[in-house]
Amino acid sequence: MSALTCLTTLAFLATPGTAKPELSFDIWDWTDPCKDLAEFERWVQDLTELGFNRIEISVPWRVVEPRPGTYALSWVDDRLAICKKARVGMRMRINSYYAGATPDWYDGDFWVAAEEAPPAQPIPSITDERFWARFGPLCTAIAEQCKDEDVYFSPFIGVHAELKWSEWWSYDPSTLDLWRETIALPRPEWLQAIVTDDIPLPEAPPAPQPTHGLPDTDPANRAWIAFRQQCWRDAVARFVTAIHQGDPDARCSAPLGESYRSGSAIMSNLDYWGLTRGMDQVVHSYDFFWHLHDPSWMAAASIAAFQGITSLPVAYEFDAYGSTFGWGYSYAQLMGLGRQAGRMGAGLKVANYSYNDKLPSEFPFLHDVARLFLSDLPAAPIIPDHWSRRSETALLFVSKWANYCYREATEWLHEAQFGAYKLFTDLGIPVRVICEDNLKEDLTGYRLLYQSFSPPELMPKEAVDRLEALDLPKIADVPTIPPLYKGGEPLGTKGLAEVAVTSPGCPAGPVDLSKLGTAYQYEMHCDDASLAAHRPGSVILGYPIGFLYLHDAAGASGHQGIFTWAIVSACTPPDAS
Repeated sequence: MSALTCLTTLAFLATPGTAKPELSFDIWDWTDPCKDLAEFERWVQDLTELGFNRIEISVPWRVVEPRPGTYALSWVDDRLAICKKARVGMRMRINSYYAGATPDWYDGDFWVAAEEAPPAQPIPSITDERFWARFGPLCTAIAEQCKDEDVYFSPFIGVHAELKWSEWWSYDPSTLDLWRETIALPRPEWLQAIVTDDIPLPEAPPAPQPTHGLPDTDPANRAWIAFRQQCWRDAVARFVTAIHQGDPDARCSAPLGESYRSGSAIMSNLDYWGLTRGMDQVVHSYDFFWHLHDPSWMAAASIAAFQGITSLPVAYEFDAYGSTFGWGYSYAQLMGLGRQAGRMGAGLKVANYSYNDKLPSEFPFLHDVARLFLSDLPAAPIIPDHWSRRSETALLFVSKWANYCYREATEWLHEAQFGAYKLFTDLGIPVRVICEDNLKEDLTGYRLLYQSFSPPELMPKEAVDRLEALDLPKIADVPTIPPLYKGGEPLGTKGLAEVAVTSPGCPAGPVDLSKLGTAYQYEMHCDDASLAAHRPGSVILGYPIGFLYLHDAAGASGHQGIFTWAIVSACTPPDAS
């Protein structure tokens, strides 16, 4: 089965439905088409004629709460009325800071970098009780005002309207006070899962530095990363609670940029599961600025990661004309990305066009991409349904903690982990991406579990224990942190297949599996290292096969053959002849 056919198959892993996919378009509050009501109505009408069915706006805090506790929600009502008249839904990102949205009267802390320098634009601290004492009631009031309307609510409390830090901007007084309170004994369970009470932690947390081929296992760095993740989880929970206090049935939307990439730890946006609890959908901002030369399957893999980990519908975000065509993307590339997203069952989100003087309909590409999602693709189901076809579906486990501890400047770790996604789809095998957080689910009945470049030493012990206890056929790239490969002539193998198991672009060398003992048989060798270990129900390869599959052009078919052998071997019952 071809990769394209497989993507079509994957689309049917969602709950059937007859509704058209969501096509949304943002109009930011600081741009003219949102500030001017007549212009806003003109844009909404134009967009509905293109086929868009949801308008996203940001709601400026300064405007709707001009004085503490005094709400001027006519600003919201006026724009909601225009969308209702046009019979389109809305999504409201409640803007706490961007383009001067923070009210002058606000007296809370703002983010500070490790060297005590603030971001270029002041961002209110998400750990400051003064922030939630003001912003929370505002969210409640807006949700109450929009009760029973077709509206999603989204938190604009992070960089670029996404739930993330950027750089190590978490050294404001409120966050440091919370850190010192958190590390006091006894520590909360989520922190003890990373750093136990017997390990001292500094009152002045470090700014974790980049790594270069070997992971960082320093307890202070791991604790600080876990703490920052928990700060975001708590912020999301407080936002959702505030919205539901205004309307218990209100729907919330998580604005998330892609991760499992370089920068996962510093951005703190890798916690897909934690950042979507209480949410009803994900709006996925694909980072076009670094994907110009990437194959389009990576967009499908990114959507699959959100769907698999969160179990929520996803809207795939296209950036502005200047940030796509302007960076050198061709029409064919962009339509190919749209087709990948549509076949994955994602909705469409178009972003950052409201800076233009021209109406959306004056961009031919928007006609074409809207038509693609509305008619050229199969009727795309929206809600992921992992359960109904689990016996056919492989679980692809990709550790977020591997990404927190390998803080690399290149994308080799992403390719080592998600190259396995490409292997599965090229073989026509449905695949669900999961991480540590999904291990608490009932995962019985799936076809197998593939642990893709996720060294156990980097993960919480509870996650490792759950992985080991899972009664499924298992395959792992590596059983431990691989040794550093410093380059030179690629190392080749003998036995099962003759392939390279190292690459100049990947610093992970092969792991000698002979220490696993006689419980395993070994089918490949590289110098003195034993590879491709297997016993009934378990296969360990000893090298990052996903990365080599993507980059060893001469040996790609060999790596695919090894991958196929691993699936067959892991799934063969012990008593099979």
